[in-house]
Amino acid sequence: MLSELKDLDPSDERFKAKMSVLMENVRHHVEQEEKEWFPDVREAMGRNRLTEAGEQLEAGKSKAPRKPLAVPSAASK
Repeated sequence: MLSELKDLDPSDERFKAKMSVLMENVRHHVEQEEKEWFPDVREAMGRNRLTEAGEQLEAGKSKAPRKPLAVPSAASK
């Protein structure tokens, strides 16, 4: 969806519809994570392992790509 939106002018009649679909997909994904996945992960990992994982993620932020669409897996097919 991002690959499609990046080259689409906001005045294009398709832009608003595609943006709405993207927003709904993100909302659904967040809701699913918060209600289903996160509680299961918390229970399976425990506080100490979660804290350690959070610290590793925080340390990796500086190495993360700044342009997500440049990541090969994000390329449009």
